[in-house]
Amino acid sequence: MPYLPSYGGYVRYLVGILLTVLIGRQAIVSLQRYLDRQKAAEALPDSQRRRTLSYDVALARLDKGVCPGCERPVDLKDPSRDFCPHCGIGLFNHCGACSARKSAFSRFCHACGTQASPENSEMA
Repeated sequence: MPYLPSYGGYVRYLVGILLTVLIGRQAIVSLQRYLDRQKAAEALPDSQRRRTLSYDVALARLDKGVCPGCERPVDLKDPSRDFCPHCGIGLFNHCGACSARKSAFSRFCHACGTQASPENSEMA
């Protein structure tokens, strides 16, 4: 019956629009959940946040020049910067034995090799 209209093209467009809306909505909801988790993590005390980060993940993020806590860029070469300006997590502290400035996530002092004390580094 050639006089009946074909709805095939319209159905495809409608399905495409619906899928785009549903996937976009799911992406927005997932991003909101992620941001809520990040805000909750940033509200925790510094020592507790350091405990939740794995040692390898923290060092990998520091190597990339980002904060291990909030994953925002941080200038790690600035000797006066001991804390992340975005989330406040401690990035550097001082060795208890030789007072050298070291990464707060390091298990040992790079200057003298002394194991980090538990109150300075929660990364056991």
